[in-house]
Amino acid sequence: MRRLLNFFILFKEYVVLTLLVFLSFFFMALSRSTEVQPLRAITTVFVGSLQSLYSWVPNPFVLSRENIDLREHNILLSSELAQLRRAKGENEELRKLLGIKLRTGWKLLAAEIVGKTSIGDRNMLTLSVGESSGVKKGMAVMTDGGLIGRVYSTNGGFSLVEGLFNRDMRVAVKIARTRVDGILVWEGGDELAVRNVPKALDVKEGDLVVTSEYSTFFPSEVPVGVITKLEPEPNTMFRKIYVIPEAHPFRVEHCYVVLKDEALEQEKAALEIKAADEMSKKSDLGKKKKTK
Repeated sequence: MRRLLNFFILFKEYVVLTLLVFLSFFFMALSRSTEVQPLRAITTVFVGSLQSLYSWVPNPFVLSRENIDLREHNILLSSELAQLRRAKGENEELRKLLGIKLRTGWKLLAAEIVGKTSIGDRNMLTLSVGESSGVKKGMAVMTDGGLIGRVYSTNGGFSLVEGLFNRDMRVAVKIARTRVDGILVWEGGDELAVRNVPKALDVKEGDLVVTSEYSTFFPSEVPVGVITKLEPEPNTMFRKIYVIPEAHPFRVEHCYVVLKDEALEQEKAALEIKAADEMSKKSDLGKKKKTK
């Protein structure tokens, strides 16, 4: 500050002269007198030339403000892009789910997966629907890709789903191409396994595995996965089949619960009980005849 003051004291005549010249130009620019019009025109041309000469010099204050505005705008655009991508993915997934609903005769209830947890060997999903929507324990859960699990427990507004990647899960399945039956299990890792398939039966890599009619909980013909590898089981007549699931439980956000028709289920149960009673009576009658 002292140096600046000394500079002004040392060159005060030049500073005053410069200030007076600028004031003169300023007042001439404001004047409407016809005598100073030519001089004002010359002054305007001179000032404009100076501005154009030094216009390439950046203004740090303006640049700083522009950078801040551009960063804020960039953040907003990034957020909008992420939302659009999410909306696009959800739209495609919901379109596929809607296609399933139109193609099948099952009674399906749309649900959103609101939670995913892993506890030891149990992988569970939480759905946004529960008993108030007609969901009950044991109902199958699927996506456009295929089966992902079954309802393990439920309350008024939510349901807990046991996914295919669980040690306790057993699903009756079959090979879609050859109708060979087997049992789907999970033994760890990212693959499922099909057991109890004899070595002599026609099974190939790339075959589609679907649920079978022997399944207690799941409707038949629901896609499960594709065979990736076959291995013989030592000292047995069976072979082990590895399957990659079509719909991974931890990679989906929307699904369907397959609702069961209670009336039809009761009719089916009654028919099965009646058939079992008749077969039991015939068996007892045959034993009595042999005894006589």
